[in-house]
Amino acid sequence: MKTLALDINEESLSLAKKFIEQGETVAFPTETVYGLGANAFDENAVKKIFAAKGRPSDNPLIVHIADASLIENIAAEVSSDAKKIISSLMPGPITVVLNKQKCIPDCVTGGLPTVAVRMPSSPEAQTFLRAVNLPVCAPSANTSSRPSPTSWVHVAEDLDGKIPLILKGADCNIGIESTVLDLTRDVPLILRPGMITKSEIERVLCKKVFYPDKTDKTMNSPGIRYKHYAPNCETYLNVDGNTESITEFLRQNPAAGVVARDCYQNLADKFFSLGKDAYSGAQQVFAKLREAEKVCDRIIIVWDLKGEEADSVLNRVLKSCGGKIV
Repeated sequence: MKTLALDINEESLSLAKKFIEQGETVAFPTETVYGLGANAFDENAVKKIFAAKGRPSDNPLIVHIADASLIENIAAEVSSDAKKIISSLMPGPITVVLNKQKCIPDCVTGGLPTVAVRMPSSPEAQTFLRAVNLPVCAPSANTSSRPSPTSWVHVAEDLDGKIPLILKGADCNIGIESTVLDLTRDVPLILRPGMITKSEIERVLCKKVFYPDKTDKTMNSPGIRYKHYAPNCETYLNVDGNTESITEFLRQNPAAGVVARDCYQNLADKFFSLGKDAYSGAQQVFAKLREAEKVCDRIIIVWDLKGEEADSVLNRVLKSCGGKIV
């Protein structure tokens, strides 16, 4: 398959609409990561997402919409808590899990009776969704288990020749996937952390929200069941900023690279900056892992920041390294 990579304009949006209506896939930018979209009501189209990514079929997808009014066409019910989240935090980098309508194919939800829905705040994502005028289910537009794509170039690295169209938008300004909030339970449960934090959600709902201590494979969430975010070389993580441990690792692995905040720049020649804080770290982490894997035989990520936003980045880098802590 020839993959077109086109700037977002009237012509490319018309082509994107045509591809979506014909049951094809289109990669598009959002504020979190680039998504690989298909018509959420078209089972055969949705299966093409799984084929292009090499994604396990029981891993649920998120349905993206441009307008909150469409949620009632997707969810069987919209609770009072869901309405509060929708009105206060959407559009934005948050996904709500609700009980699904029968019109949503089981392949979208991984066979679960629930559906994940989000309304991106990216103007480019909004423009795409309004142009196609359909709910679009979309995971990240990368090969399954790879670092998520935060630029159209990353999409092309993984999916060139596997999808018909990449819409070339801006690099993603948040850089990690949306917070996923399950609202089908008695108590709201964060299934995946993101840059919309537990504290922020609790302020909106005026109630306690929980985050599980460990992953349960029955959870209703995309992005928690399988290996994720892994570079093509062996990757390790340091979480305490102990320079002696990091230096010893680099002594034993002289071709390794360091992915870390700027305060660790003097540790290695092969250094890939995550900026100064949790926000720049989130924005840069997947891009820097992709950069590092091209020139390093091993990577050590240093992430010792604390706080809710920092913990959302930690969630990703723990998966990137497969739990290998230095």
